[in-house]
Amino acid sequence: MTILITEQDVSRLAMSVKDAIPVMEKTFRMAGERTAENPPRVRMSFKNGFMQFGPAALHAEGLAGYKLWANFGRGHGVKKGSTGYGHTYLHDMNSGELLAIVQAGAIGKMRTGAVTGVAAKYLTPQDASTVGIYGGGTIAEGQLEAVCAVRAIKRIRVYTRTAKNRETFCRLMSSRLGVEVSPVSSPEEVPRDADIVITASTSAAPILFGEWLTRPGLVVAAGANHWYKREIDGKVFERAHLIITDDRAQSRIESGNLMWAVGHGLVTWNRVAELGDIVAGRVPVPDLKSANILFGSHGLASTQVAIAAKTYELAKAQGIGREISL
Repeated sequence: MTILITEQDVSRLAMSVKDAIPVMEKTFRMAGERTAENPPRVRMSFKNGFMQFGPAALHAEGLAGYKLWANFGRGHGVKKGSTGYGHTYLHDMNSGELLAIVQAGAIGKMRTGAVTGVAAKYLTPQDASTVGIYGGGTIAEGQLEAVCAVRAIKRIRVYTRTAKNRETFCRLMSSRLGVEVSPVSSPEEVPRDADIVITASTSAAPILFGEWLTRPGLVVAAGANHWYKREIDGKVFERAHLIITDDRAQSRIESGNLMWAVGHGLVTWNRVAELGDIVAGRVPVPDLKSANILFGSHGLASTQVAIAAKTYELAKAQGIGREISL
C-alpha cells in the first residue's frame, strides 16, 4: 500500500535540517562509493516556468525514486503553490512497490540546507565561527541552521536587497539560532573576515566578487541552479584551491557559475571534484586553515530520494500519512 505524505504531515514529524545532515552525509558517501546512481535531471523550460524530472537509485538501500516538478508562474518568476515544489515518488527496488508519494517542499528545504551542512563539516576547520550570507528567504534559513549544526558559529552577517527584509530575517535567525546575526548595508561587507560565505539568492548576475574575500575559507554557491544564473564572479574561481560540486554531469548542463567559468577558460571540468568523493575519502582536501574552497550546490535527485525515504520511515513509524490504493 502506498502512503501519501503531505506538507502538513511532514510538519508533524520530528525532523529538522539538523536531522537531515546525517542522511545527506550517508547519501554522498554512497555516491563516492558508487552505490548510488544519479543521472542528470531533465528540465523542460517554458515562458513562465519549467517542468523537471529527476530520477535516482540508492542501490545500497534497495530504494529508487524520482522527483517531478511542475513549476509554472507569472512574469519573471515561478509559482510555488501547493504542488509547485513537486512530489517525490519512492519505490522498493526489490518488489517494485511504490512505497510513498511525498510532497517535496518542506523536505526539499531541509535537504538543501543539510547538503551545505555536510560541505561545511568536511571543508572548514573545526574552529570556523563566522558566516556571511546573501539571501533572506527560507533557503537561507536552512543554510544557516545547517552550518550552525556542524560548527560553533558565533557571528553571522546578512545582506539582502531590501533593508526591512534583512532586518526581519536577522531578528528571526538570532532568536532561532542563539547567535549574533547582523544585517549589513552593502554586499561587500558580507564576506569580510568570514570563514564561510554562502550565496542563497535567485540572482542571474554575480553578487559575490572574489576581490571581497579577505581570508581563506569556504564559499558555498547554493542559489544558481540554471544555466543562465550566476552568483559569483570569475575571481572567486581564480582564488580557489579546490572546486567542488555535488555532481559534475548535472553541473555541465545547469550550473551557470561553472559553465561560465569553464567557457571563459578559468577552470576545466576535470579540475572539479564531487562532494561524494570528498566524503568517501577518494579526493584529499588541502589545508583548511589556508585554502580557498568553492562548493557549488545544485541539488540532486539522490538526496531528494534519500530524504523522502527518511520521511517515509518516520511517517510509517508514527502512523502519519494516508494510505492510498493505486
